[in-house]
Amino acid sequence: MTESFYNNIAALKERDEIAISHRPAHSSSTDLNGWIMEHLAPRTSDNVLDIGTGSGKQALLLARTVKHPGYILSIDRSYEALYRLSQNSLEAGLETRIRFLHIPLDELDGHLRRADYDRAVSSRVLSHLRQPRTVFHALALALKPGGLFFFYGPSRKNNAEIKRFSARLQGDFSAQESQEPTFIEGAGVQGARDVFSQVAIVKFEQTLRLASPEMLYACWSASSLYDETLDRPFRQAALRHFESHTVFETTQRIIGIKATR
Repeated sequence: MTESFYNNIAALKERDEIAISHRPAHSSSTDLNGWIMEHLAPRTSDNVLDIGTGSGKQALLLARTVKHPGYILSIDRSYEALYRLSQNSLEAGLETRIRFLHIPLDELDGHLRRADYDRAVSSRVLSHLRQPRTVFHALALALKPGGLFFFYGPSRKNNAEIKRFSARLQGDFSAQESQEPTFIEGAGVQGARDVFSQVAIVKFEQTLRLASPEMLYACWSASSLYDETLDRPFRQAALRHFESHTVFETTQRIIGIKATR
């Protein structure tokens, strides 16, 4: 089972559409992006590193806060992701606030100006790094004294409910969430402690209330749990679940690391 629960940007969008209601925990913010911005706390004149641009949503949110002379430097190995962000920033009138660096993250060392950035933010992309400690060291050098690197990712208990539901279809009725730590719980937090002077751990939870068999199937089929051989059994199990339940609840469990230079 892969660490990232959702396979791609389209799947993440589908997840957002499925989330007809949610109950956040461990934070006063009511959504994941609000929680991220709360802990990153960008200021209007900050220079911010956006590590692994992905859909570009966070870069656009940051660009609405950060103004000249501050800027966002969005970094991604995908030219398509950066191009899409460029187009979206033009449409939003934010193009002067975002700069771009097209490079694999493992090659980041030597490509950032030292002590030039106030904030850095990243997500699940860090779990794909071959040399996370080298990248963490490069980010620490790029941050000003007191600068903050906030990164986050799924805990091993992320979406445990739908993982167990899926596992039972394979005859593993005792299946629990993986006992192995995810990147964020293992190499991520340890790498931050090796490089940064202060490290704090924060958590976010958001419960999805899936109101029909179709929504449960859509959530599962959009995830990395999807198994073509289980497609029909999963549909049938979803129908059986809703014969006696009005909803299926699964909880997104995210861990954030606040690493201070």
